[in-house]
Amino acid sequence: MQEAPLAQNIIQVGIVVRDLDTALGSYANKLGVGPWRVYTYAPPLLSETKVRGVAVAYSMKLALAWTKGMMWELIQPLDGPSIYWEFLRDHGEGVHHVMIDYGDRSLADVTAEFAARGWQAIMEGNYRGSQFVYYGTEASLSTTIEVRHSEPGWQRPEPDYWYPTAPSSAGRSGRD
Repeated sequence: MQEAPLAQNIIQVGIVVRDLDTALGSYANKLGVGPWRVYTYAPPLLSETKVRGVAVAYSMKLALAWTKGMMWELIQPLDGPSIYWEFLRDHGEGVHHVMIDYGDRSLADVTAEFAARGWQAIMEGNYRGSQFVYYGTEASLSTTIEVRHSEPGWQRPEPDYWYPTAPSSAGRSGRD
């Protein structure tokens, strides 16, 4: 019997970089992606953080931009151990993960389904009420898979800053 598909859609491509500001310039000026919302994810706003099941504090600086329905994420690891640092050490900069839409399943059900397929949670956290989990899928899928769960009505907060500049208010709504 074939297992139900976990991936309903790709929501995001995540790219790990050493220097976020340099990467922002390249993606905005050379590829035309942007504007970018820039955030620092760090305690206490980033909580419930674990790497391979062990509670550890970590932080990162990240930027988000959209092209049509696709979210781009650039991540620069900051403090603490993380799978981002491991990726930079093992692969250098590059595409680190894809985030998938997993339909109407609960996050607990998705984690159980990933485990049943042999993929354990390798990093997780909660940023202001939005939970995220990365699964160890790289050996069999050549990338890491991320899922995120936010309660209905959750809104991404205003960024630390925009790059290069904030869009008009009409272009700022509807993105999580």
